[in-house]
Amino acid sequence: MSTAMAWRAAACLALWAAVPVAAAQSARPIMPADVVALKEVDDPQIAPDGKAVAYVVATPGPARKPPKDRVRVVGIDGAPSWQVDAPEAASENHPRWSPDGRRLAFLSDRKPPGAAPAPVAAPSADKAEGEDDAPKQQLWVVDAPGAAAQRLSDAPGGLSDFAWSPDGQSIAWLARQAPSAQQKARTKAGDDAIEVDHPREFNQAWVKRLPDGAPVAVSPPQQEVSALSWAPDGRRLALRVADRPGLNEHWNRARLVIVDAGDGRLLKTLPGTVGGEAAQWSPDGTRLLYREQSASKMAYRLVVRTLADDRVCEVAPGWPGTPWGGRWRDAHTVVVQGLQGMDAQFLQAGACDGRWKPLAQVQAPWQAFSVAQDGTVAFLGQGTHQPSEVWLLRGRRARALTDTNPQVAGWSLGRLQTLTWHNTHDGRTVHGEVVLPPGWTPADGPLPTLVQIHGGPAWAWWSGWLGSWHDWAQMLASHGYAVLLPNPRGSEGQGAAFTEAIRSDWGGGDFQDVLDGVDLAVAQGIADPQRLAIGGWSYGGYLAAWAVGHSDRFRTAIVGAGVTDLYTMALTTDVLDFLPGYFDGNPLDRRALLDARSPLRAANDVHVPVLVLHGQADERVPTFQGEAFYRALRFNGTPAELTLYPRTTHWPQEQALRRDILQRVLDWMQTQLPTAAGAASVPASESAPTPAHAKP
Repeated sequence: MSTAMAWRAAACLALWAAVPVAAAQSARPIMPADVVALKEVDDPQIAPDGKAVAYVVATPGPARKPPKDRVRVVGIDGAPSWQVDAPEAASENHPRWSPDGRRLAFLSDRKPPGAAPAPVAAPSADKAEGEDDAPKQQLWVVDAPGAAAQRLSDAPGGLSDFAWSPDGQSIAWLARQAPSAQQKARTKAGDDAIEVDHPREFNQAWVKRLPDGAPVAVSPPQQEVSALSWAPDGRRLALRVADRPGLNEHWNRARLVIVDAGDGRLLKTLPGTVGGEAAQWSPDGTRLLYREQSASKMAYRLVVRTLADDRVCEVAPGWPGTPWGGRWRDAHTVVVQGLQGMDAQFLQAGACDGRWKPLAQVQAPWQAFSVAQDGTVAFLGQGTHQPSEVWLLRGRRARALTDTNPQVAGWSLGRLQTLTWHNTHDGRTVHGEVVLPPGWTPADGPLPTLVQIHGGPAWAWWSGWLGSWHDWAQMLASHGYAVLLPNPRGSEGQGAAFTEAIRSDWGGGDFQDVLDGVDLAVAQGIADPQRLAIGGWSYGGYLAAWAVGHSDRFRTAIVGAGVTDLYTMALTTDVLDFLPGYFDGNPLDRRALLDARSPLRAANDVHVPVLVLHGQADERVPTFQGEAFYRALRFNGTPAELTLYPRTTHWPQEQALRRDILQRVLDWMQTQLPTAAGAASVPASESAPTPAHAKP
């Protein structure tokens, strides 16, 4: 063991010894129903004067329904808190303050006053229930707490985004084109063949003069618009556009254009591919702040572009982390949020001078913050024992403003410890987190351990809240497991070069990074080398499937929505530029490499039980990726189970199905790698529900 490793181990022992074991063991274990019942907080929007923050709370919905959103406002320094009054059936989100802070606009699918309820029709056999009749989001505004909301839009296709003009006299929005009467008639007659890559409806940008002006289309024709922002002069709009609808274009082919806000004339097209949220105008209207995508499409950098001469400069170029997003603080300064190692941070950076300094180290999810006129920041903050809440950052002092899930205080929560190690092949530094059972000390002996890999690969774990349908760590720790959460190469948190180090090397350096992290956990007496499991969702599912075909370290694997055949994935996913970016070109030309790095090709070498979970409506990682891996294992006589989730895309939304995922993960671990607490900690009422669709 190296000197540094020994020092970290000693520090861990000191920390563990200081924890009151009896208190940690007094709370009950976390059950799947607990996790999926958590309310989710999102989109904190601070008022211009910094006296209130509007935000969204998503409450888990009933059977077959996604969570229901509500808009709330929390007052600051004695200002009142309130909630936008909403009908029971409505879902509302995307709150935005008017420039003077007197009005709050939001999107809602509520029906206008006096509207008749929609007729209930039996769904056809070949479409999702309510597919055509689902309520569409429109723009509403409320003037004061308790006041009746007023509807500002009536777009047949519904709205997805909007922004106030700087003077508050107009609103720009994005609305999906509705099918034409001819298209509706053809659909009704069953004459509705789909021409792939030839879309009929686009998301368009519109501007409405308040209070009752007619909306005017201002986006280029036959272009898909995914974000918009006003110039400070109110005469121009920056639009993020692509040639077609779809996530691939949104992620990998979007560009910025500037149009006249009055008539939609195209004024300028900016070079390069942009990602993330809407571009941010500088206070003087001469520059734009946005995330620019790398040529490989694997990473981004935060840049400022001067419009007059197209000069581009990177914001905080020497910072060793990954910038997630930025907001102008004044004409020369940008507030940057990002991840460095395992910790989220806020920076204050010069717009183009290359300088930066830390503002605060906080645990915060990706890119959810806003800045008031005085520089006060509202953001989503977390604690290791607290899910996301609305937090406030003034100067360098951060504090929580809300407590949406107080029940978490009664849970038996694991303790987090950051680990750092080096790849034994090339010396690259790798960070990770380990979540330990409450009250555990090294004297209790090594633990059955799950190595959970995050999705992405360009994503990361961090030292925050780790309890959701796809973050299994806290739930498993409360049942006696250690959970190791590595950020191997390809992850965020160590700059673009680290994120791109996985290029053409899935299952290579990234897998060695994981194995070396496992060795550290074993050396520190945390992980029992004879009781190791590996699992994850999406890319995490890929690496779990790869691991059990290329190593004998793991006794079982959980493959959630995992890629198992890279070649067919490249040809069928809804993000077609994804794998060509990671594997340097046309998949037809790179087939040998794609096959060599596909877990399916090593299915004959898998000899441990595998649990496969997959959504039946997954277009990101098509369902057959999980089915093929399961079938190959069964042909080989390897114990395997497959559960498919109806109506479920790559990101499950329904509470019952999310709970089923967690219950199967818990049951699988307790069956394959039982702990001393084991099944005794699982009440009968928490047994797994009948699977939506399962194959033995």
